[in-house]
Amino acid sequence: MIAWIANLLGTVVRFIYDMVGDNYALSIILFTILTKAILFPLYLKQMKSTEQIQKIGPEDKKIREKYKNDKQKMSEELTKLYAEHKINPLGGCLPLLIQIPLIFAMFAIVKQPLTYILQTPQEQIRVYTQQILNKEDVSHNEMVEKEIEIANKHGLIDMNVLGLNLGDKPMDIINSDPSKRVNPAAIIIPILSVIISIIQTRQMQKNTTLSEEQQQMQKTTNMMLPAISGMIAITTPLALGLYWLIGGLVQVVQQHIMNNVIKKDSKKLNLKEGESK
Repeated sequence: MIAWIANLLGTVVRFIYDMVGDNYALSIILFTILTKAILFPLYLKQMKSTEQIQKIGPEDKKIREKYKNDKQKMSEELTKLYAEHKINPLGGCLPLLIQIPLIFAMFAIVKQPLTYILQTPQEQIRVYTQQILNKEDVSHNEMVEKEIEIANKHGLIDMNVLGLNLGDKPMDIINSDPSKRVNPAAIIIPILSVIISIIQTRQMQKNTTLSEEQQQMQKTTNMMLPAISGMIAITTPLALGLYWLIGGLVQVVQQHIMNNVIKKDSKKLNLKEGESK
């Protein structure tokens, strides 16, 4: 499934790549903005769903306390509550579920740019790999691992941008093999990814009212998300770190827009409720 998604997305990246004059970095940036724009309606729906769930929080809590010893009755009453307010409790999960295969597919794309972006025949990649390893019998895994090196060596994709090679992994800054060490400036992308992730987590909780239990969960999330962002950006090719970083920047802008939209909707709803009273 991931290979199928990677093939599809790789075709889109290739189209953008051709449109911008074979600029690999710009292709990744524009592709990221495009995917975030397409997913924006889902993120907006997620935020509205979260806002609605928070509003019925007190009623939800009462039901859970009242029927804590009767799980079936609790489930029935909670279902009625959500149906009454036209809320889908799982509605907020869709953007996350879509994002997970996207990340795995993007990892495949940046690790195998010849396969998924340039759509180079596997037999040709095999020949290149044989030349690099200087042996006839090469495995599929060896072909996968050598794609970035092949692309760089034969000038098939120009991965250089501002002195960085988007095929490098920031963790190789401290590689024990001096020949495999990368530009120390590569650490900038993981650092920026962590900073943007911290901004995102603070931005998301800015206008939310949470219970003590939810606050504890939020604190854990606030620590985990930046750590995950940093781990992804430092252990994978810089191209994926760039995708992650630009995606975070775009989402900060989207979050600002969504907060304003939700505020306006809340004001309209409060006015209607006031008029009805």
